[in-house]
Amino acid sequence: MGPGLLAQELVPNPGFEEVTSCPPFASMLGLAAPWSNPTAGTPELYHACAGSGTFAGVPMNGSGGFQIPHGGEAFAGIYVYRQDIANMREYITAPLVESLEAGACYAFSMYVNAANDHELVSDGIGARFTVGAVSSGSGTVLPLEPHIEHPPGTLITDTLGWTLVSGTYVAAGGEDHVLIGNFRDDAATMHAVHNPGVWYIGSSYLLVDDVSLTRIDPVALDLGPDTLLCSGAPLVLNASLPGATSITWNDGWTSPDRTITTAGTYVATVHFGACSISDTIVVATAPEPWIDLGPDRAMCPGSSVVLNAEHAESGSLTWDDGSVMNNRTILHAGTYHATITGVCGSATDSVTVTTEDCPEGIYLPNAFTPNGDAINDSFAPVFDDRLWRVAYTVHDRWGRVVFESTDGSIWRGEGAPDGVYQVHVHARPTSRNLEDLEWRGHVVVVR
Repeated sequence: MGPGLLAQELVPNPGFEEVTSCPPFASMLGLAAPWSNPTAGTPELYHACAGSGTFAGVPMNGSGGFQIPHGGEAFAGIYVYRQDIANMREYITAPLVESLEAGACYAFSMYVNAANDHELVSDGIGARFTVGAVSSGSGTVLPLEPHIEHPPGTLITDTLGWTLVSGTYVAAGGEDHVLIGNFRDDAATMHAVHNPGVWYIGSSYLLVDDVSLTRIDPVALDLGPDTLLCSGAPLVLNASLPGATSITWNDGWTSPDRTITTAGTYVATVHFGACSISDTIVVATAPEPWIDLGPDRAMCPGSSVVLNAEHAESGSLTWDDGSVMNNRTILHAGTYHATITGVCGSATDSVTVTTEDCPEGIYLPNAFTPNGDAINDSFAPVFDDRLWRVAYTVHDRWGRVVFESTDGSIWRGEGAPDGVYQVHVHARPTSRNLEDLEWRGHVVVVR
């Protein structure tokens, strides 16, 4: 009836086998204690001990009915519809072995058979769980709703075999009796002629056997621990449990199995009729690590190269010398390695730096005399403009920029008093695989 282990049977004498004595005639249900008649009806007890062919005999009874029990040697019988008495009903009830626990899930079942000595068949039979015994001096429909019911509109027509009526119930708490019968009035009870020419005309009568109520103790639904997926790696989730009637997910998925590749919170709810059990898993994603140190490069003797490690946003960076900054200044030729390590593994890249003879170098004069005599009146870096593109700035002793050139043009010292000025140079090669050069020098203004 559901996952896990079923607890003890809560319906006493579920097959009406145990009797204090054999039923000699009609209306003897009380002999199968603790079953009893709660209303003014006259439910029957049929038992093999009464002898076949007697009024309450099994398998043959005195009105021509014949039925082999679903199990054992006995069964009960109740009217569920009569045309000659409006809303006439019979019910049977028994105390449960123990009271139901609030919020707990229970599986109920019983087997019914359309008696072949009654002309009509109908669709009405169900069970209700009550706090205390129901008692009524009337023989008509009880004003109660069943908790478990045979599907309305589906006639019970099997006169040879037994029809299963079953379902699950979430207890309100304290229910200690089971009550069985047709809880719908005549207008809501479908009926039809099925056995014309038999003993009982204008009535529908059901035999009841093997009544069962057990608590469902479901196994835990386990989707697994919260998980991190690397670069869209798939994760298969399985919410299958034996006996489930349906499975739903919080995003509308309805199959028990699914493959996850994206981050999110996934909640599966497995239903067992009115009962359900849920579990949640949180899935995060992370990219595979990557790192790029760029192409191999060359530098001029005595200069430096700055290596920049482009890498995945997450993870820790380590160079082969143990440094951890993204940028690394290289002073000597060689092959350099860096590794990025994250939750999804690690990646390594290398770059080779070579020393090459550079084209004609760049010379920085260290003094000039801007006095208008046309001799050494200006300042500019000396370079071959076919090979280099040079920019420079001149700063006074307080760091203020007093001159700036983007093309290596001359400075005539306008407004600059005598003194020492710092020069920042940026040179970009026009050809060959060379790095930009940057350095600082100084120049003296003498008037």
